[in-house]
Amino acid sequence: MQIRIILLVLLYLLFLPLPALGQQPPQISGETAVLMDAQTGVVLYGKEENKKMYPASTTKVLTALVALERARLTDMVTIGSDAAHAGGSAIWLAEGERLTLEELLYALLLNSANDAGVAIAQHIAGSVEKFAEISNDRARELGAKNTHFTNPHGMPDENHYTTAYDLALIGRKAMENKDFRKIVATVNHEIPRADPEAQRYLFNHNKLLWSSVYGYQGATGLKTGYTVEAGQCIVASAERDGRELIAVVLHAEGSNLWTDAIALLNYGFANFENQQILDSKKILTSLPVQYGKGKVNLAPAGDYFYTFSVGEKDKLDIKLEPAAEVNAPVAKGQVLGNVILSLDGKTIERMELIAAQDVEKDWFAWGKSVAYWSIPPFLILLWVRRKIRLRRARRKRALRRKRYYSDLME
Repeated sequence: MQIRIILLVLLYLLFLPLPALGQQPPQISGETAVLMDAQTGVVLYGKEENKKMYPASTTKVLTALVALERARLTDMVTIGSDAAHAGGSAIWLAEGERLTLEELLYALLLNSANDAGVAIAQHIAGSVEKFAEISNDRARELGAKNTHFTNPHGMPDENHYTTAYDLALIGRKAMENKDFRKIVATVNHEIPRADPEAQRYLFNHNKLLWSSVYGYQGATGLKTGYTVEAGQCIVASAERDGRELIAVVLHAEGSNLWTDAIALLNYGFANFENQQILDSKKILTSLPVQYGKGKVNLAPAGDYFYTFSVGEKDKLDIKLEPAAEVNAPVAKGQVLGNVILSLDGKTIERMELIAAQDVEKDWFAWGKSVAYWSIPPFLILLWVRRKIRLRRARRKRALRRKRYYSDLME
């Protein structure tokens, strides 16, 4: 009997559904790597992600971003001698040749053409050196503090460096540009060339987009790179179920570049999810308004999403710090406090609380308050003044009587 009970219990336990277990962090062969959620900017994985590295042609992500922000795709670009002799990977642009900026960007991002990079730099800034300054300024604006570029293409230079984390920041911003997204997602493209013998057909070096072996479901693009000094490099992006991830691997060897990128993306999609924590349209609290016609509702100044790992959301703490006192009138959008988000004791976001509506001044309430606080002192003042006047009058009467009796005595 006891054996039968034990067997039944074991069978019951055997068929119980097991809890879902996330994947373990991947073992990345590349020297440095990072995985970032494109929507929230949260780092999901890092391997020496802040170590300064040679970026090779992943440099061209920033080159393209700066070009798209400062010029038009229809701009005609005349190829100068520096571009025609750029060296490295190229589509062999000829001095004096004219192409649109859009065509040069396709050459830059698909075929990784260094000559296209130089032509774009000179068109935007007049020189490679000036363009590098502009690019470095833009990188710092994006938070890429450990990036310094000396050229638009990534050819080796000891002063040309970045980090995996910085490249993820740059790639994240670049993918917000619809023209950039379209180009880096293109597998092949043809550009017009005046010389019938010139290279017209461009093919994307990013195997995640097209390879039967290394192709990745949901791949959306970005950029590869290679030099002897930099090794194999990639900034890769992919989208699934409305989430987009950006993976960066620097100084990998051979096919490890692709398996590293795939492992990072798989890890990110399997182990993390995005959830909206703050909604700018959702009222979090309300405050009384002194001398106002009603209370004022407070909402966060913007929307906020965060990327949580499995089971991590339970550790989230939301703390409101509304203003201690609010006086009418209140204008919609007026800052009236803060909301602080903490995860496992660490602050992850601090956002302003703003008024969700106007609150007009209640003049009747204001008048009552003024009357309440001003009339009693005014009455007291009148009473004191009357007392003073009466006292003066008595003194005058006493003085007159004194004079009257003095005159009689004389």
